Amino acid sequence: MNMSPIALRPNLVERVNQMVKDKEATVEEFVNQAVQERLEQLEDQKLKAEVQAFERLHPQLVQRHFGQFVAVHKGQVVDVDADFGVLFLRVRKRLGNVIVLMRQVRAEPVLELRAPSPRLERNVK
Repeated sequence: MNMSPIALRPNLVERVNQMVKDKEATVEEFVNQAVQERLEQLEDQKLKAEVQAFERLHPQLVQRHFGQFVAVHKGQVVDVDADFGVLFLRVRKRLGNVIVLMRQVRAEPVLELRAPSPRLERNVK
């Protein structure tokens, strides 16, 4: 793995060192975990934005691409195909490993899933 040195601002170094003492972790473990968590937050935000774009575009998508799969990236439809696997491979090849919403266009923009909830019964003796 090719590692590039990263320079942290002095105030961040101080704060990281304090956190490491409190958490009994190495600086490397702490920084890796913090970066991982932040990347996951940013990816979640990106996916939510793509879902909102899909919902906004939904009326036009139903007219043009009903039943097909669409790929939404940066708020725009970037590709369409009847076959999800074909669409996935083509988008991955073109855009790389980035967050792209791929969803089938149906009558409703959001697929609602329902599952029965377990019943709790009192055992009275």
